[in-house]
Amino acid sequence: MITFEQAIAAVLRAAKSLPPAPTPVEQAVGRALAEDVRSAVEMPPFDKSAVDGYAVRAAEVSPGARLRCRGLVQAGQSYKGRLKPGDCVKVMTGAPVPAGADAVVMVEETAENGGLVEFSRTMRSANIARRGEDIKKGQLILRRGTVITISHIAALAAAGRGRVKTGALPSVALVNTGGEIVPAGRPLGKNRIYNSNGPMLAAMLRTDGINAAPLIVPDDAARLRAALAKALESDIVLVSGGVSMGDYDLVPGLLKELGVKKIFHTVRVRPGKPMFFGLKGKKLVFGIPGNPVANFMAYLAYVRPAIRKMAGRPDYAPLFLEGACEVKFDPRTPRRAMVLSTVRAAADFSLTPVANNGSADILALAAANGFTMVPEGGALRKGEKTKFISWL
Repeated sequence: MITFEQAIAAVLRAAKSLPPAPTPVEQAVGRALAEDVRSAVEMPPFDKSAVDGYAVRAAEVSPGARLRCRGLVQAGQSYKGRLKPGDCVKVMTGAPVPAGADAVVMVEETAENGGLVEFSRTMRSANIARRGEDIKKGQLILRRGTVITISHIAALAAAGRGRVKTGALPSVALVNTGGEIVPAGRPLGKNRIYNSNGPMLAAMLRTDGINAAPLIVPDDAARLRAALAKALESDIVLVSGGVSMGDYDLVPGLLKELGVKKIFHTVRVRPGKPMFFGLKGKKLVFGIPGNPVANFMAYLAYVRPAIRKMAGRPDYAPLFLEGACEVKFDPRTPRRAMVLSTVRAAADFSLTPVANNGSADILALAAANGFTMVPEGGALRKGEKTKFISWL
């Protein structure tokens, strides 16, 4: 049996980056750039008006001054010719500023009558966004390795990039074992339960950009073997249930028959002691005990870090922060305990355990937003600092 830290390290050693691939910018959030991105254009590509108003020669504007309006320029249009003394041109926000103009007066500071525009004050600012003042052609926009966020998308698109080269997301096969589980929404027969792990894991995968529909397979060796063989066509196989030591925990033996090399099977942690991890070539195989809390914790600690590393993200390691215990934590287990907790962010993070009936307590999981780490065989005093992982 290995430690929790050793299990995480083993998974991360095994996870190898996939070859990068071109990705549409609108689908690139959460991906790591596999290239430096430089702008193909200047931004703005021309001197443009920052307001709705009148393009003028600033020296001609003073309270009571009048200029002849020579036309209207909307965004996407242009003014033919050059602005002459005594003239002005009405321009909309984003429209090119006519040649010869050096300022735009806001429409609120003017009054137009019969083609003459009267100004109510002197110029306060030019109100012109100059060509290239935001982005220069060839300028570095984002560096290789940057994890793209929603705030990056507009800059990438404005720089002329419809696609960027990013780390590729692994394909994931999601298998739920058990003859008693049925999809939510269907009639619930005798001695059956709804499949909660499948939708939960599918939703967690979706937050990482991966679509995987859960496949329910009964505890029948032939059917389960066929399902696992098909699943092994994916980069990652995620099996929920069937990995403990019971008569119908068939997964480890079937995986061995299918050529999966076991890396570890038990981890000195609660929840998630009978955790299986194996390899077939570069394919990663996770077998998680069927309890929902164990599924959730295993995804945060092992699966998400593996996905991120395979996708080339530099921030792949599970994020453990430090907080202070609001009360005593005493899980009474010789193993490393990951205790369901509520995490409150103030000047520091404060941690409070959530009462639960074990790793199958779905309502306790719904009430929590973190796991607090308690040392093997130990307890934590009120006010003591410890690590936690959260999904805040």
